[in-house]
Amino acid sequence: MAASSKKFQKKKSNEGKPKFNKASKKQFKTKKDGAVKSEAVALQLEDDVPDFPRGGGSSLSKHERDEIRAEVDAEFEAEELASKKNKRKKSQKKIQAMPDDLGSLFGDGITGKLPRYANKITLKNISPGMKLWGVVAEVNEKDLVISLPGGLRGLVRAGDALDPVVSNKVENNEGDFLKNIFYPGQLVSCIVLQLDDDKKETGKRKIWLSLRLSLLHKGFTLDAVQEGMVLTGYVISIEDHGYMLHFGLSSFTGFLRKDGHAESKDVEVRTGQFLQGVIKSIDKTRKVVNLSSDPDTVSKCVTKDLKGISIDLLIPGMLINASVRSTLENGIMLSFLTYFTGTVDMCHLQNKFPNKNWKDDYNQNKKVNARILFIDPSTRAVGLTLNPHLVHNKAPPSHVNIGDIFDQSKVVRVDRGFGLLLEIPSKPVSTPAYVNVSDVAEEEVRKLEKKFKEGTQVRVRILGFRHLEGLSTGILKASAFEGPVFTHSDVKPGMVVKAKVIALDSFGAIVQFPGGVKALCPTRHMSEFEIAKPGKKFKVGAELVFRVLGCKSKRITVTYKKTLVKSKLGIISSYAEATEGLVTHGWITKIEKHGFFVRFYNGVQGFAPRSELGLGPGDDPNSMFHVGQVVKCRVTGSSPASRHINLSLQMRPVRLSEDDMVKLGSIVSGVVEGLTSSAVVINVNSKAHLKGMIFNEHLADHHERAALLKSILKPGYKFDQLLVLDIEGNNIVLSAKFSLISSAEQLPSDISQIRPNTVVHGYVCNLIETGCFVRFLGRLTGFSPRSKVTEFL
Repeated sequence: MAASSKKFQKKKSNEGKPKFNKASKKQFKTKKDGAVKSEAVALQLEDDVPDFPRGGGSSLSKHERDEIRAEVDAEFEAEELASKKNKRKKSQKKIQAMPDDLGSLFGDGITGKLPRYANKITLKNISPGMKLWGVVAEVNEKDLVISLPGGLRGLVRAGDALDPVVSNKVENNEGDFLKNIFYPGQLVSCIVLQLDDDKKETGKRKIWLSLRLSLLHKGFTLDAVQEGMVLTGYVISIEDHGYMLHFGLSSFTGFLRKDGHAESKDVEVRTGQFLQGVIKSIDKTRKVVNLSSDPDTVSKCVTKDLKGISIDLLIPGMLINASVRSTLENGIMLSFLTYFTGTVDMCHLQNKFPNKNWKDDYNQNKKVNARILFIDPSTRAVGLTLNPHLVHNKAPPSHVNIGDIFDQSKVVRVDRGFGLLLEIPSKPVSTPAYVNVSDVAEEEVRKLEKKFKEGTQVRVRILGFRHLEGLSTGILKASAFEGPVFTHSDVKPGMVVKAKVIALDSFGAIVQFPGGVKALCPTRHMSEFEIAKPGKKFKVGAELVFRVLGCKSKRITVTYKKTLVKSKLGIISSYAEATEGLVTHGWITKIEKHGFFVRFYNGVQGFAPRSELGLGPGDDPNSMFHVGQVVKCRVTGSSPASRHINLSLQMRPVRLSEDDMVKLGSIVSGVVEGLTSSAVVINVNSKAHLKGMIFNEHLADHHERAALLKSILKPGYKFDQLLVLDIEGNNIVLSAKFSLISSAEQLPSDISQIRPNTVVHGYVCNLIETGCFVRFLGRLTGFSPRSKVTEFL
């Protein structure tokens, strides 16, 4: 009893601390206090979300910990001998728990009990402070997308890509400076800053990374570096004979001679760029290390076994000499640099197509070259890679594209309860692909080994690609080969697709295409008319026909408006497609007094002026149309450079008889539409639906009366008589001056109508020191010298 009580106290004191590896996670069975002990052990050993066994973090000594593990294993073996039935149940539970075991990290060093599984980074166990090796997958204006181990993806903000001392020196810092420094396929070392829950997708987490060398090289000193070591530095300045490098530290700098740098003809070295080099000499007086960056030398340079090296000096991407210590369930364990051990999971073995006998290739004490894949300082867990491309300091090439279909892919290995490893017959070389057990068939497959045999051929479609492992992911489900949409790249604006409603919210409905791609149907597009409760129209699980409105990046929006879905007219998805005369459907997004805006596909929009809406004099557009309404319109003009499109709801240009045309010098009536600081906007009463303008000085014959009239005018006021002074397209210049209206018939519009010594009416349009200009109808203008107008001045 005393021994049993002592065990319980030790376990209880360790609650809340990191857990042991799965190999020793077996519960105690005691005759007394069994329930209490089981509960305590369950709290300690629960592995729904595996934690990291903390090397040196336990209050137990190594001897005590080994005793507990040994007793647990002994009791578990006794259970197995006692009941075959219980053994089968435990075996099934063990298989189900494997994914979590694969995600746990073990870092007990070269002493203690060996783990069963290789370390593997997952969303559950990744944490701030981890150092990871990655491949640049995307270079954007404001961030970088990094492909990480295990198929994870991380983001690097522009401000975290460089140390401030370097970013201040980078030219064109406000532009696309990231594209001048980084490129897709570039290997980089990074450190995890934080993890955020993705608000867009439940259960997803955003991994924020930093490439700052000040964080990666923290702990480095001039005494710690030695000749033959590979270091990465920023180019902080370009000199005549070489490049000054900054390692994120103030204790020393670097210099790389140009004759020691194999510069590519196509790549120009820029300030802020990352360069790798091998230390050739160390000048401790000047605190400068001299390097050579010959790619062949850098790729073959092995980290030396330094006395007293700490885990802080390990950097992802380091090349090391290692020896096989043991084979694990899903990889191998290696020992390196005397003090350290690391594991290699099956995705990073030397053979990219490891079959079921892969363990035969890794005998104990076999010597191999490996590179560091990740380091977790908190658990002292280290991941390594034997991938030939990565060992040679190059990212694995990609020979497949997402969505590609391969009919004759060979099954290389069947992992019971997990999935299939396939050999894809890509060109010029084959590509490994892994198919998860959930993607092998429409129905649940409980026994993969019976349904699939090694060496058989299957039809697979590529789901994704892990850039760091050079491993593609695939799917065998029959539904993956149906329908026009499988990936985001398949989605095109205007395409009609069938999708299933999977969620409803206040902002709209989330729908899913047969291939698995998701899209948003905004609330305004869930019906031809606005509906208060979308749930009455849309039901989760319902399959409906939609039309794609836009696809920006991976954000897809669709519409369920019947007029748009069933429209046979051409679409406008770019300003270049808005050719004059094109008739199409769009939907109103904003209504103003002088017209409304119409939205098309991919965010393109145009404007329909009031004169093209077919409204009568005094009609209010807001009373005739509503936001969200689908309208049929015609393109009357466009300017792709300025992103302008002019529209009309009149399908054909209005053809007017000469009697209906507004002529220069004619008298018309109109209604005030609006007022500006310099003029009054008039809707002219005519079949042409023209718009006119009365400048302030033309409201009356005298300025005082014109100002008074302007102050009392309001929209809707009717002018019975207005003189057409000028016509500019569909807009006309009007005058309300009584003196001009009464003499409209005598106003000349052409110089041929003017005779010497005849008296004609006009209006002063401009004054200069030597005289004044007099305007008649149209642009006909005369000049009167100052000596001839003295009686009027």
